Amino acid sequence: MFLYDVKGIKIQKTDFWMDAHRNTKFSFVSHGHGDHLKNHEKILATPATVKFHAMRARQKDSIPLDFKELFEYEDLKISLYPAGHILGSAMIKVERQNVSLLYTGDFKLQESETCEPIVIPQADYLIMESTFGHPDFVVRKSREFLINEVVSFIEDCLHTGYTPVILGYSLGKAQEAMKIIGDRGYRVRVHHTAWRFAKVYNEFGVTFQNCEQWQEKNVEPDEVLIIPPHLMKWGKLKYLPSKYKTAFLSGWANSNNGVWFKSDLSIALSDHADFEDLLEFIKRVNPRKVFTTHGDKDFPSYINEIGYEAELLQPSSSVELPNLNY
Repeated sequence: MFLYDVKGIKIQKTDFWMDAHRNTKFSFVSHGHGDHLKNHEKILATPATVKFHAMRARQKDSIPLDFKELFEYEDLKISLYPAGHILGSAMIKVERQNVSLLYTGDFKLQESETCEPIVIPQADYLIMESTFGHPDFVVRKSREFLINEVVSFIEDCLHTGYTPVILGYSLGKAQEAMKIIGDRGYRVRVHHTAWRFAKVYNEFGVTFQNCEQWQEKNVEPDEVLIIPPHLMKWGKLKYLPSKYKTAFLSGWANSNNGVWFKSDLSIALSDHADFEDLLEFIKRVNPRKVFTTHGDKDFPSYINEIGYEAELLQPSSSVELPNLNY
C-alpha cells in the first residue's frame, strides 16, 4: 500500500505523499514546523497548517481539510484527526478497499492550552513518528507540575533582579508559553518570529493576555521575554537586559540539547509524546502492525514487548498491506 524512500512515504498507485521530505506533486502536510514543509505543487492539510505553510514555504495550491471531513482521492478515502502537537497538527487515516492506514506525524497525548486535543482512531496499520522512542525519555512530572516550574523560575528571577527569558521554538512552544505565562498575569514580550505565528492562533480562537511583540529594546523590570532558543545560541540578539536567566522548554530537557542551548534551567514541557505515551498510543490504535520512523532504532523491540508486531522503516521499503477479511 505504501513505499518509503528518501522523499518520504507515498501511497502506491497514486501520486499522493505523506509529509514528503522533498518537493512533490501532492503531499499531506501534518503540521507547520519547518522540517515538515516543502514547496509541493499541492498540499492537503488543516486550515491552520495551510496558513503556516504559506508563511514558511512557497505555496502553490492547497486543499484545506477540516478534522474528520471525508476527502476522496482516486480510490482512497482520507480523513484527518487532531494530533495534539501544535495548532492544526493532524494525523491522516487513509483507507483503500477494506484496509486502513494511520500516519501520525508528530503528536502528543497530553492536552495543552493552545492546540486541539488528540483524537485517536482505530486503524489496521500504523506508521508513527517516535521521536522519544527510548526509555530515557519518560516525563514523570505532571503538566501542572511543569507549569509550576515555569512560574517558580519567573518568580525567582523577578525577586532577584533578573529578567526571565523563556526559550521556546517560534511555532508551538512559544505560543504555549505565551498562553501559560500571560494568562497568569505576567507581562510578556515576544520575539517577532513567534509573534507572527501567534496572529494565526488568534484567527483560530486562541487568545493571549498581557502579551506584546518585543521591539528588541530594553525591557522593564517586571517583563518576561520569550525567544526562540537558536537565536540565543547564535548570539544574534541585541538589547538583552544586562541581567537575565534562561529556561529552555522542551522534551529534550534532560538530553544534551539542553546543554547545547546553554540554558540555566531546562523544563520538560514537550509537544511530543514521551516513551510511555508512545506505547499507550499504540494500544489505543490497536493496529495489526506498527511501522516506526524518526526515532530510536530499537523502539520496535519495545513495541514487540507489549504484544504488537513492529518494524523500523528503512529507505526503499515497499510495503504491501493485505486485504483483510472481517
